Amino acid sequence: MNKLVSELESNLSSMPKRISKISDLEAKPLPSKWSKKEILGHLCDSGNVNHQRFVDIIASTQVVTLKSYNQDFFVEIHDYQHSFTVEDILHLWISINKQIAALLVNVSEEQWKLECKADAQNIQTFEWLVRDYIDHMNHHLGQILAD
Repeated sequence: MNKLVSELESNLSSMPKRISKISDLEAKPLPSKWSKKEILGHLCDSGNVNHQRFVDIIASTQVVTLKSYNQDFFVEIHDYQHSFTVEDILHLWISINKQIAALLVNVSEEQWKLECKADAQNIQTFEWLVRDYIDHMNHHLGQILAD
């Protein structure tokens, strides 16, 4: 699973410089849509939620049921658009994901196979969940980098 850790670490090393060069991070495409800055904040929320999920799965002796969260509410309540600079949010995103990468480096081969219940009681492995987290991150990073 070092491939997943490497992909995560690659994002951590390359994305901050690329994101810092974007001039329209605070522009909202529509009042009801997130700005790129808010998307980055959402990635921090996603990192926090998924870090807790990862710890819960590794620590549990039973199959963990993943709880969903209201993503729009999280972005709204944290007020990423007005309460933080882009640099603050980038620093937070890097810190959260460094913590996740450190956790993943220490996951055993058996732990990668641990199961969790995703949407509608669908059983998935811990490896699937980590892959899904990184794919989700890549999707949103693509939105941030898009012109």
